[in-house]
Amino acid sequence: MKLSLEKMMMGLFMIVTIVLFGWYNMSKPSILILHSYDKDYAWVRDINVGLNRVLSSKYLYQVHWYYMDTKRHPFTDYKNSAGIAARNVIKETRPDVVIAVDDDAQQYVMRYFNNDPHVKIVFAGVNNEASDYGFDKANNVTGVLERIPLDAVRETLGSVERFKTLGHPIRLAYIGDHSETVTGDANQVQRFDWKPVQLTRVRQVNTWPEWQANVMALAADNDAILVSGYRRLVRSASDMSLVPPKEVVAWTEAHSPVPVMSSNGFFTEDGGMLAIGTSPYEQGEVAAAKALEIILKGKPVNMLPIAISQQFIVTMSGSKMKARHFDLPRVYEAAARTGDQYFP
Repeated sequence: MKLSLEKMMMGLFMIVTIVLFGWYNMSKPSILILHSYDKDYAWVRDINVGLNRVLSSKYLYQVHWYYMDTKRHPFTDYKNSAGIAARNVIKETRPDVVIAVDDDAQQYVMRYFNNDPHVKIVFAGVNNEASDYGFDKANNVTGVLERIPLDAVRETLGSVERFKTLGHPIRLAYIGDHSETVTGDANQVQRFDWKPVQLTRVRQVNTWPEWQANVMALAADNDAILVSGYRRLVRSASDMSLVPPKEVVAWTEAHSPVPVMSSNGFFTEDGGMLAIGTSPYEQGEVAAAKALEIILKGKPVNMLPIAISQQFIVTMSGSKMKARHFDLPRVYEAAARTGDQYFP
């Protein structure tokens, strides 16, 4: 009899423990991390590193991840469907905070929740303006804007030994695809005061033949080319398949008679020479810190000002730099090596 009573008490204890554990988990505040792109994309991978550096005390909150995958499916019908699906997830799960990353997540999802009293929004990786999504008039939105470190790009060009003896201002051209992100980048490039560098052309193209023709045309009367996004290039006007990024970069590197650099750190992973890019780690860290201010400290969202990216990364291919005679002070190589972004 005594043994049976002990078993009953033990069973009751286990049931109570399970119930309390379930209640505790259900009562924890929740964060939904909504990515525009896929988890294998280098930019997303590195933003997630930044997010996880800050979101390290997961016993205090729940963290869920959702990937819209619009970089690999950049067409309007897919984006609309992905946006509807993501909006339904938010409506059904009602997270306390949504960390929404990159412009597609804002355009197709988060702008529909402006001033929603049940959803607090922290954006990251936004190349356009907050006002483009109505965030400037929303009381439930904060975040961090992604801005190309153009002053660092300009400084880099001025530090190249071969450019110091040109006898004329360094002539720079810019090219990218027609994605939402690149449109934001192009606007930044056009507004920036490049002096003493001379910005000559800003081009956005849709197809692979257009890219090839423009690279050659721009190289003919410029000293360097700056590229940003190139993942939305379709094979031709009649073939809507996407050209693999590594193919784009390999062809561009092989056929451009002038050096090509990028404002995206993953450019060298794709086979490029040099990138001076916005830090994805900072984007993740700042967004996560703002989310914790909201859910753990009870800070009103409208009391958290929108931040602008301050940090940048250097990524470099030593062999391609040498082949181009693109000589820079050694601190650039040191920066790339420190960030484990130096490729032989």
